[in-house]
Amino acid sequence: DRTRLLLTLRGKRLGLKLAEVKELVDMYDSRRDTEAQLQSYLAVLGRHRGQLEQRLADLQATLAEVIEQESAARRLLKSRRAA
Repeated sequence: DRTRLLLTLRGKRLGLKLAEVKELVDMYDSRRDTEAQLQSYLAVLGRHRGQLEQRLADLQATLAEVIEQESAARRLLKSRRAA
């Protein structure tokens, strides 16, 4: 039970979905084939990494747009003060 809790907390810390955490716990419960378990674990982590990378790219694009809008607003204020 303690190991299951630790796996669940690790999954939560990594930002995994509940179904992905369940996969980790199920792998721990089944000790049949360690190589297959590790391959499955890598697949879960790979999917999650891809999702995080996409979210990061989206955030970077949004941040760049915010920065550009701030710059445009500052230029507009500056031009109005000069006039």
